[in-house]
Amino acid sequence: MERKIINEALNDFRGILDAAQVTPRSYERKAPAPKFTPDYARFKLVVWFKDGNRRYFFSYDTANFDGRTHVDEYSALKKLIRLVHKYKDLYKNAIIYASVDPERKTTANYCYQVIKWDIYGNMRANKAVNFKTDEKNNILDLQKLLHYGSEKI
Repeated sequence: MERKIINEALNDFRGILDAAQVTPRSYERKAPAPKFTPDYARFKLVVWFKDGNRRYFFSYDTANFDGRTHVDEYSALKKLIRLVHKYKDLYKNAIIYASVDPERKTTANYCYQVIKWDIYGNMRANKAVNFKTDEKNNILDLQKLLHYGSEKI
Protein backbone atom coordinates (compact mmCIF):
# COMPACT_ATOMS: atom_id res chain seq x y z
CA MET A 1 0.00 0.00 0.00
CA GLU A 2 2.72 2.47 1.02
CA ARG A 3 4.89 1.57 -1.98
CA LYS A 4 1.92 2.15 -4.32
CA ILE A 5 1.44 5.68 -2.94
CA ILE A 6 5.14 6.43 -3.42
CA ASN A 7 5.03 5.15 -7.01
CA GLU A 8 1.99 7.29 -7.79
CA ALA A 9 3.76 10.35 -6.38
CA LEU A 10 6.86 9.67 -8.47
CA ASN A 11 4.84 9.27 -11.65
CA ASP A 12 3.13 12.63 -11.33
CA PHE A 13 4.88 15.21 -13.51
CA ARG A 14 3.27 18.10 -11.66
CA GLY A 15 4.96 16.91 -8.50
CA ILE A 16 8.41 17.46 -9.97
CA LEU A 17 7.55 21.07 -10.81
CA ASP A 18 6.36 21.67 -7.24
CA ALA A 19 9.39 19.91 -5.74
CA ALA A 20 11.74 22.07 -7.80
CA GLN A 21 10.28 25.19 -6.18
CA VAL A 22 11.55 24.12 -2.74
CA THR A 23 14.92 25.68 -1.96
CA PRO A 24 17.62 23.04 -1.56
CA ARG A 25 19.95 22.76 1.39
CA SER A 26 22.85 25.18 1.12
CA TYR A 27 26.38 23.85 1.28
CA GLU A 28 29.46 25.64 2.54
CA ARG A 29 31.91 24.91 -0.26
CA LYS A 30 35.48 26.00 0.40
CA ALA A 31 36.94 25.21 -3.03
CA PRO A 32 35.22 25.59 -6.39
CA ALA A 33 33.64 22.44 -7.73
CA PRO A 34 35.41 20.76 -10.63
CA LYS A 35 33.68 21.30 -13.96
CA PHE A 36 33.22 18.28 -16.14
CA THR A 37 30.64 16.79 -18.44
CA PRO A 38 29.17 13.46 -17.34
CA ASP A 39 29.39 10.43 -19.61
CA TYR A 40 25.74 9.48 -19.11
CA ALA A 41 22.80 11.88 -18.93
CA ARG A 42 19.13 11.52 -19.80
CA PHE A 43 18.41 15.27 -19.89
CA LYS A 44 20.16 18.30 -21.36
CA LEU A 45 19.33 21.91 -20.56
CA VAL A 46 20.04 24.58 -23.16
CA VAL A 47 19.87 28.20 -21.97
CA TRP A 48 19.95 31.13 -24.38
CA PHE A 49 20.95 34.24 -22.43
CA LYS A 50 19.93 37.82 -23.18
CA ASP A 51 23.54 38.79 -23.90
CA GLY A 52 23.70 36.34 -26.82
CA ASN A 53 25.53 33.48 -25.12
CA ARG A 54 24.30 29.91 -24.94
CA ARG A 55 25.14 27.28 -22.31
CA TYR A 56 24.53 23.55 -22.07
CA PHE A 57 23.96 21.68 -18.83
CA PHE A 58 23.67 17.90 -18.52
CA SER A 59 21.80 16.05 -15.82
CA TYR A 60 23.62 13.94 -13.27
CA ASP A 61 21.47 10.82 -13.12
CA THR A 62 23.35 8.58 -10.71
CA ALA A 63 22.86 8.73 -6.96
CA ASN A 64 24.73 6.92 -4.22
CA PHE A 65 22.84 5.55 -1.23
CA ASP A 66 23.97 2.94 1.30
CA GLY A 67 27.04 2.13 -0.76
CA ARG A 68 24.99 1.42 -3.88
CA THR A 69 24.72 3.43 -7.05
CA HIS A 70 21.34 3.76 -8.72
CA VAL A 71 19.81 5.89 -11.47
CA ASP A 72 17.54 8.69 -10.30
CA GLU A 73 16.36 10.64 -13.35
CA TYR A 74 13.52 12.21 -11.37
CA SER A 75 15.96 14.07 -9.10
CA ALA A 76 18.18 14.92 -12.06
CA LEU A 77 15.30 16.66 -13.84
CA LYS A 78 14.36 18.46 -10.63
CA LYS A 79 17.90 19.83 -10.32
CA LEU A 80 17.84 21.13 -13.89
CA ILE A 81 14.53 22.91 -13.22
CA ARG A 82 16.10 24.52 -10.15
CA LEU A 83 18.98 25.66 -12.32
CA VAL A 84 16.56 27.36 -14.70
CA HIS A 85 15.00 29.18 -11.74
CA LYS A 86 18.48 30.35 -10.75
CA TYR A 87 18.95 32.08 -14.12
CA LYS A 88 15.37 33.41 -14.11
CA ASP A 89 16.04 37.03 -15.09
CA LEU A 90 19.03 36.34 -17.34
CA TYR A 91 17.70 34.08 -20.10
CA LYS A 92 15.61 34.54 -23.23
CA ASN A 93 14.73 30.87 -23.65
CA ALA A 94 15.49 27.72 -21.72
CA ILE A 95 14.62 24.23 -22.92
CA ILE A 96 15.19 20.85 -21.28
CA TYR A 97 15.60 18.06 -23.81
CA ALA A 98 15.42 14.30 -23.22
CA SER A 99 17.27 11.54 -25.00
CA VAL A 100 15.50 8.30 -25.81
CA ASP A 101 18.79 6.41 -26.07
CA PRO A 102 18.58 3.45 -23.63
CA GLU A 103 22.27 3.83 -22.78
CA ARG A 104 21.87 7.56 -21.86
CA LYS A 105 25.18 8.65 -23.44
CA THR A 106 25.81 12.40 -23.69
CA THR A 107 26.73 11.99 -27.35
CA ALA A 108 23.18 10.82 -28.17
CA ASN A 109 20.57 12.93 -29.90
CA TYR A 110 18.49 14.94 -27.41
CA CYS A 111 15.39 15.30 -29.55
CA TYR A 112 12.38 15.39 -27.21
CA GLN A 113 11.52 18.67 -25.50
CA VAL A 114 10.47 18.15 -21.89
CA ILE A 115 9.95 21.71 -20.61
CA LYS A 116 10.32 25.07 -22.34
CA TRP A 117 10.49 28.56 -20.80
CA ASP A 118 10.43 31.82 -22.74
CA ILE A 119 11.47 35.38 -21.95
CA TYR A 120 8.01 36.27 -20.62
CA GLY A 121 8.03 33.54 -17.97
CA ASN A 122 5.66 31.23 -19.85
CA MET A 123 6.32 27.55 -19.30
CA ARG A 124 5.12 24.70 -21.48
CA ALA A 125 5.61 21.05 -20.57
CA ASN A 126 5.42 17.81 -22.52
CA LYS A 127 2.39 15.88 -21.22
CA ALA A 128 3.92 12.49 -22.03
CA VAL A 129 6.78 12.80 -19.54
CA ASN A 130 6.31 10.21 -16.83
CA PHE A 131 8.62 8.31 -14.49
CA LYS A 132 8.57 4.69 -13.42
CA THR A 133 10.33 2.80 -10.67
CA ASP A 134 12.47 -0.16 -11.68
CA GLU A 135 13.90 -1.83 -8.56
CA LYS A 136 15.75 1.12 -6.96
CA ASN A 137 15.97 3.21 -10.12
CA ASN A 138 13.63 6.11 -10.94
CA ILE A 139 13.73 6.34 -14.70
CA LEU A 140 11.89 8.14 -17.48
CA ASP A 141 9.16 6.06 -19.07
CA LEU A 142 10.59 5.92 -22.60
CA GLN A 143 7.74 3.87 -24.07
CA LYS A 144 5.13 6.43 -23.08
CA LEU A 145 7.31 9.28 -24.34
CA LEU A 146 7.86 7.58 -27.71
CA HIS A 147 4.21 6.64 -28.24
CA TYR A 148 2.34 9.64 -26.85
CA GLY A 149 4.87 12.45 -26.83
CA SER A 150 5.93 14.81 -29.55
CA GLU A 151 9.43 16.07 -30.20
CA LYS A 152 8.37 19.73 -30.11
CA ILE A 153 6.13 21.25 -27.49
